[in-house]
Amino acid sequence: MTLEEKITFYSREDAAAFQKYLREKGCPSRISVEHSFSGTPYFEGTIASILHLIELIEAREQDADLDELKSDLLSRRKTLEEFFASHKAGDSLTEATPSQLLAQAESIDAMGEDVQKQASDKFMNALMILGTLEDNDLLEVSEEKECYTLLATKDPNELRVMYAYTDFSGVTEEDLKEAGITSHIRTSSATEYIITAGAELLFVSDIEDLADLLDHMDVEDDEAARFVDAVFFKQALIGKIHALVAEGKQSEADLLAALDAPAFPLEGTDDVISFDISAEYLSGVVSDLRKQGVLSGKDGKIKSS
Repeated sequence: MTLEEKITFYSREDAAAFQKYLREKGCPSRISVEHSFSGTPYFEGTIASILHLIELIEAREQDADLDELKSDLLSRRKTLEEFFASHKAGDSLTEATPSQLLAQAESIDAMGEDVQKQASDKFMNALMILGTLEDNDLLEVSEEKECYTLLATKDPNELRVMYAYTDFSGVTEEDLKEAGITSHIRTSSATEYIITAGAELLFVSDIEDLADLLDHMDVEDDEAARFVDAVFFKQALIGKIHALVAEGKQSEADLLAALDAPAFPLEGTDDVISFDISAEYLSGVVSDLRKQGVLSGKDGKIKSS
């Protein structure tokens, strides 16, 4: 149905909870599960070998992107040097637990602008350190106790890191061999739970809590905003179609011509809205509105029910 709207969740539990919400609003829905599997190729080597690779490439031609990558790598090495200088094997990283990092991330927005960058840099450095330690088997993770233990220290130059193929333009097989760089393809699976909400949702009056509900679920912010907007926009379109039919527009052609106006006022606001829709889309909307009992009529004529 044209007026149905889909939204993608990354948690089966949240998808089920959203279906329950829709059901309580009198709106039917269905769920479909989609799996995907993909891989991204990386160059893997020690920090020292990656720096050597950059030198080999830039010996032939300077590259601003590689200069930036080199700067990032040197900064990464310095941060790791400072970390190892202040830690020893057996240390518990109590300030780097998931809950601690989450609290740091949530507090950044509440800070003044003058300290936001410093706090953000500290947060990103903490994530980088943890990731590098895990990739080099230097970290023991206790999920139950939410505790990270440093197993050993190491010269940062000897730590293995990975960068995407696309970061290195102009690289040759000889460069990779001389620098001691190998390829590492990271594959991962993803599961999406797609809820298709019926057109009935557009006729529910008490969905002011929709955006807040989605804000607390495992759904991308952009996806949640798109869904909420789509519901609102479709409600506005339905309202305008109903008004035009009440004014005497009795065919899809008449409706399409009327909807081609530059803009219409949005009821209860100072805003306006315009509708750039195709004849095929309008036909689908009218068909759905007939099924919902909002419109009726025979022989191509449209009437309000």
